[in-house]
Amino acid sequence: MDTMTRRPGTRRGLLILFGTVVALPAATLVFLGVRLLQQDRDLARQRRAEVLEQASDRAVRALADDLGALQKRLSDPSWRPTEAPPDSVYVLMTPGDVRATPSSALAYYPVAPRLREPPAAPFTEIEGAEFKEQALPKALEISRKLAGSADPAVRAGALVRQARILRKVGRTADALPVYSALATVTGVAINELPADLVARRMRCVLLEELARPDDLRREAVALDADLRAGRWPLDQVSHEYISAQLDEWLGPARRPDANAKALAAAVDWLYQQSTGAADGELSPNGARSLTTDGTMVTVVWGSAGQRLAAFAGGQEHLEKEWLEKARKAAIPAEVSLLAAPDPGASRSPAATGAAVVRRSAADTGLPWTVVTTLGSEIDAARLEGRRRMLLAGLGAVLVLVAAGSYFVVRSRNREMALTRLQADFIAAVSHEFRTPLTALRQFNVLLEEADDLTPEKQRIYHQAQSRATERLHRLVESLLDFGRMEAGRRPYTLQRIDGGALVGDVVHEFREEIQGHLFDLRCSLEPGEYPVDADPEALARALWNLLDNAVKYSAARREIDVSVGRTDTEVTISVRDRGIGISAGDQKRIFQKFVRLPAAGAQGVKGSGIGLAMVQHIVAAHRGTIRVTSEVGEGSTFTIVLPKSRDQRPVASDQ
Repeated sequence: MDTMTRRPGTRRGLLILFGTVVALPAATLVFLGVRLLQQDRDLARQRRAEVLEQASDRAVRALADDLGALQKRLSDPSWRPTEAPPDSVYVLMTPGDVRATPSSALAYYPVAPRLREPPAAPFTEIEGAEFKEQALPKALEISRKLAGSADPAVRAGALVRQARILRKVGRTADALPVYSALATVTGVAINELPADLVARRMRCVLLEELARPDDLRREAVALDADLRAGRWPLDQVSHEYISAQLDEWLGPARRPDANAKALAAAVDWLYQQSTGAADGELSPNGARSLTTDGTMVTVVWGSAGQRLAAFAGGQEHLEKEWLEKARKAAIPAEVSLLAAPDPGASRSPAATGAAVVRRSAADTGLPWTVVTTLGSEIDAARLEGRRRMLLAGLGAVLVLVAAGSYFVVRSRNREMALTRLQADFIAAVSHEFRTPLTALRQFNVLLEEADDLTPEKQRIYHQAQSRATERLHRLVESLLDFGRMEAGRRPYTLQRIDGGALVGDVVHEFREEIQGHLFDLRCSLEPGEYPVDADPEALARALWNLLDNAVKYSAARREIDVSVGRTDTEVTISVRDRGIGISAGDQKRIFQKFVRLPAAGAQGVKGSGIGLAMVQHIVAAHRGTIRVTSEVGEGSTFTIVLPKSRDQRPVASDQ
């Protein structure tokens, strides 16, 4: 009673000890993992601040180097403008003169070039006839004569007066070709505007008066295209005057060129600074960002004596050139450039672990505020990696515990299953031994007690004893052979034999064994040799086991067919019965040792459970395979496939 009460307590204590041994490392791992994540977050914040500061320094240094190299080129007296990148312009400034490359990049110029105006003397007679005498036909005739002058200025002045007189006399349509002729005159100014620009604008005015909207639109579109192409270097006032009229004629379809306007405003600012027209003194070399109507332009300049060279780049150039260089230098951080001065531009202290570092123009000497940011996904990735390591560690502990428990349970179950199989095997073998021993005892008793047995009966009894003895011998040899096979000590003496002859001999011997059981045992064997390299005794035992199983599992239909086939490379031996059959799931287990199927017990079939395992072992030793095809209730077919002998010598006659 005391022993019975102690055993549950002992098992409970072992379980508690096992749980403690497993739980303590797991709890420790969880605690350390949480602490590790906390420390990693702190380190991540500090590392982020360091990375941001370093990335910001690299970006500023890259931008400063690029701008410094550009300023050095612009300060060289021998430098001349080349083709400017898109969205940018090169400018050369001297007192009273500004030249841009390309000219179409600027909407207007700080100072327009001065063109020659028509002289007043040639037009005194026209003015007198037109205004004093009111003799418009006379004035018109004089203007026509002067329009043929070889001097472009005189010709331009005469054409302007001729068109004006025609409008006065109500011949507006006749004034259109006059302005067309004036549009061919270049290098001359009319009231400080280029004569050809005046002519083009006046044609639009006349077409509007004549109510010819389609012609007006075509003329205005062409004028707008030439204006945008930089055909006339106008000052800001003139450009805005012409643009205002074009806006009226073209309406919403005319979109202003914000970039050209912003570039012009930046160049104008630089010119005003360089000439002293604005407050402050311009440094010989420098850079500045300016914003006009939301469009930012960066101006970089360098001077040599009275000459000042500059480069102005718009937003597109900023992003494709300067910003791209800064981003490459600041990897893995992101960089953006803001126009300076930026009211919010203050350098964020690294100690705060901020996600943004801003460097103002005052700190860096650059024309922008440099903003460097670091995405939170970088830290998230680092923390996720740590978290995964922790979870992997916990998972490993759980897997280890689960695997240990699984293998313990599996080992116990396998041991119990093996114990059951061994018990079933011993019972089956005992039964197999008991049957021939019982027969021997019975016939011994009959021979000892019956004195009046005829010689014929004695012979029959002795034959029965011989068969029982042979059966017992085969059973013992099978067990011994199987033990040697399992231990790898069963030798096989392979020799070239005729497989067909061997099958015929075994079938003949087995037919005598089952006499009286009413079995129809048929053997199909075509004439010719079936050469195989085999151990005759072992191969015969394998075939005998298949035949014995066929008899045991044949049930009502007692028909067994044995056939031997051959190909160029193989010899096959098949044993077919019409018995109870084998299910698809059990076909994978029947070649395991000690395994006997449930159907065998239900049919009352006795056996040791090693027959098919021995067959598979023997066939494998002959470099062959064994296959089974079966259907429940229809019977089974076992086929031994052996490689055909490569020895070309004929099979010996005694084999």
